[in-house]
Parts: sequence; structure tokens; C-alpha cells
Amino acid sequence: MAAMIQTIILSLVAGWGGLWIATKFIPGVSFEGSWQTFLMAAGILGVILIVIRPLLNLLSFVLKIIVLGAILFGVVWGLDAAFPELNIIGLVPLAWTVLAVGVVSIVLSLLGRKSV
Repeated sequence: MAAMIQTIILSLVAGWGGLWIATKFIPGVSFEGSWQTFLMAAGILGVILIVIRPLLNLLSFVLKIIVLGAILFGVVWGLDAAFPELNIIGLVPLAWTVLAVGVVSIVLSLLGRKSV
């Protein structure tokens, strides 16, 4: 609960601080209203930051999975080419192999974190 309150407060302060810095130091940005209106605008920005941050975390997680998959795809394909003993015939078996390696890697990584 304390972490959630801290996140809310920091997001609101980030909205206020970022907007204030922009109005003071970035040419072409100004705010002509009252300080109450400024706080309201900054508060709305802070609330939007609270909502967007988890979405960006999810998006970055998905992007990491895609990049990891692409790298594994290339590595497994390269291993298939480099080692005549390894035979992966076709893209579908290659994709399933990459998925298997990726899942095992993620599970072992998660298990390793719990033991530390």
C-alpha cells in the first residue's frame, strides 16, 4: 500500500515538475493561468503517467520477448547450419524449437531468482 501511494505521489510530482521545468526553460512553452489551474493541469498529467506507466512496462516486456525470439531464431538457425548432427527441417519446426528454448530459458531464469 505504501509503494502504491509513493508511486501516485511521485507521478503527480513528476507531472508538476516536468511541466514547470518546461514552462521555465523551454522556449515556446508557457502557462498563463493561475497556479490552481497549473496544479490541475499537472495533476491530470500525473494521473495519465500513473495509467500509462504499467502499459509501457507491458509493451516493453512484449518487445523484449519479440527481440529475444528473433535472436534465438537466428542462433538456432545458425546452429542448425553449423552442426550437421542437428537437423531442423522447415520454418515451423525451427519456430517450435525457438519457443521451447525460450520457455525453458524463462522458467529457469525465474527459478534462479527465487533461490537468490
